[in-house]
Amino acid sequence: MSAANPTPGATESPSPPAAPLAVANEKTRAKARFAAGAPDLLTALVEAERFFDGSKDHGCPLHRKILAAIDTVKGGAS
Repeated sequence: MSAANPTPGATESPSPPAAPLAVANEKTRAKARFAAGAPDLLTALVEAERFFDGSKDHGCPLHRKILAAIDTVKGGAS
């Protein structure tokens, strides 16, 4: 026998059913990372929102997006 030939199937890609499972696992890990980082993210967003207090840009599109993000994080973290 020749040692140059690897075991059949050693270089084949994973079976198709493994792909959806990998996607589901990544979604679960992404949710866990978001939940774990939510307090830090909320702190950063609140600090960014404070920049607009008393600013002439209060209510600008970026300020509104920051406020919306704060509401989203508060809803997702609880």
